[in-house]
Amino acid sequence: MDRLLVASLLSLITASATTVAAARPIDLLSHRAAYALRLADKDAGDLFAAVEGAMVLEWKATCDGWISSQRMGFVAETLDGEEVTFDVRFSSWESAANDRIRFTLRSFDGARPVESYRGEARLDGPEGAGVARYREPAGVSIDLPPGTVFPTEQMRRLVEAAREGRMMSQYRLFDGSGLVSASSVTAVIGSSSEVEEAASGYTRRWPVSLAYYDFGGETGAPEFEVSFMLDEGGVLYDIRLDYGDFALQGELRELELLPPPDCP
Repeated sequence: MDRLLVASLLSLITASATTVAAARPIDLLSHRAAYALRLADKDAGDLFAAVEGAMVLEWKATCDGWISSQRMGFVAETLDGEEVTFDVRFSSWESAANDRIRFTLRSFDGARPVESYRGEARLDGPEGAGVARYREPAGVSIDLPPGTVFPTEQMRRLVEAAREGRMMSQYRLFDGSGLVSASSVTAVIGSSSEVEEAASGYTRRWPVSLAYYDFGGETGAPEFEVSFMLDEGGVLYDIRLDYGDFALQGELRELELLPPPDCP
């Protein structure tokens, strides 16, 4: 379950659509969003009786790409009354050309370290194959299949697809969440709706569902599923993380818009 929790956090900055010319540029907002986490369906799972936690997602444009950081932590009470804690922290830099990512990930069960990954991945151009090389664990390298994409570019493509009314797409994703080549993801986008006002400045939103599969195992059940409402700046609302045995609900509590970079 540890890897699924880690990967689900990173999935919140991923989605895809076939690249085509958009009517206007996709300008993702530099922002920091804080969410309260709770158990989504108290009667649907057999692992936890209650969950309380928080999640923070941050994207920040730089002059040469994007910096992102994500953190999720929660305390869960099992049906037997036992307390379980989990904490995952991820940071990355992605190039403006969408062909390179540096990543660091740490996860903890209470104070006990569970997973630790650090490395860099490169692609041979857009939609090309590539390789991920790890410094932690040292000496590990993994080939990335053609068509692999990285997270922040996928959020841009998701907004692009939503604007153009494209309802479904499939793609391969590498996010640094483990020693795996890529995940196969199916993205489904629903019809837009309007809200009266929004802190992001964008009032149009789309429902998005993402299903994550082991690469090559797309015909079976997904490892996990993620759904949320998405606005045109890339801000997420009403997040649901579904692991099968239990599901978490994330409610946006605070949104801070970050200043754009001062580039020459």
